[in-house]
Amino acid sequence: MPSKPAARAQSNDGAADGLTVFLADTYLLMGKTQACHWNVTGPNFHGLHTLFEVQYTELFKAVDVLAERIRALGSPAPMTIEGMLAQATLSEPARIPDSTAMVRMLGEDHATLSAAAGKLAEDVEDDLATHDLLVARIAAHDKAAWMLRSHLS
Repeated sequence: MPSKPAARAQSNDGAADGLTVFLADTYLLMGKTQACHWNVTGPNFHGLHTLFEVQYTELFKAVDVLAERIRALGSPAPMTIEGMLAQATLSEPARIPDSTAMVRMLGEDHATLSAAAGKLAEDVEDDLATHDLLVARIAAHDKAAWMLRSHLS
């Protein structure tokens, strides 16, 4: 019987580590989306400005849920932006992109996070709470990517 708690603790550490990277990427995407909201220009300004606000607001809520799940698993959530950036796999743009490039960049990032959530969900399928959280993130990222792709057609 003592081996089960040890195995569960090890599984929680892996889940928390994976969630920490996912949190860092989500936080970075939130910041990129908000920066696009601030800097978008062009004929579809209002539509994109509004869409970006909806998306960064949703990402802000997701960041909190992810950090709280990491804490529930017994691990610390990142304390600094520098620490999160060190964990993130997404990249930041070198300069302010035009509106089409913003939409493409954010859509690709959402697709990347959806795939990452799917991989992580497979890795933690025995942890139902974490698995469920990740399935919800897949749906959110797929919807965001679809909404962004729709602006490119």
